[in-house]
Amino acid sequence: MILFVNTIWKKAYLWLFDNKKNLLSETFFEIKWNESSLLLPKLEEFLEKNNVDYFQIENFVLVNWPGSFTWVRTAVLTINTINFITKKNITPLSYFDLFKSFPIIKSSSKRDSFFQKDNFSEIEIWENQKIKEFLEEKNISKINWDAEIEKIEILENIDYCDIIKNIEFKDFKQVEALYIKKPNIS
Repeated sequence: MILFVNTIWKKAYLWLFDNKKNLLSETFFEIKWNESSLLLPKLEEFLEKNNVDYFQIENFVLVNWPGSFTWVRTAVLTINTINFITKKNITPLSYFDLFKSFPIIKSSSKRDSFFQKDNFSEIEIWENQKIKEFLEEKNISKINWDAEIEKIEILENIDYCDIIKNIEFKDFKQVEALYIKKPNIS
């Protein structure tokens, strides 16, 4: 079995796939402000509903950046701990690995966002106003983003079944929480 965990998105998502990468079950739930108290119980509930225990999971796929410090740390700590006991594998993914179309934007703060123009460009931090100007200049009206911007259609549907079909599984036994801390200048 494969357990796919994404707590980086607006809601937390869990997917369970068989070893042939067929979707067996999925769920989502609000997690904001309750990461450390909700993730493990929701994960337990999801697995129990599907009659699966942790030892049946061969690979944990975890979206581990960019995102809230608490979201990232809680998810990474939870999956690393489970994997420490079960001795299976972890495959880390970036939020930017979830999309095939560009640009991809992930909020960083109220003023700026992580931004990837195309599949050949690096992920950078841009001011939201600069992103808006770029989108207008390029006449882009649909984007993959987790925040609102006027006159732009936000594409929120992530095709996890397609992602899992094309993923190269890793055999990490532990993953690091990846996050960028920007200096707060007052």
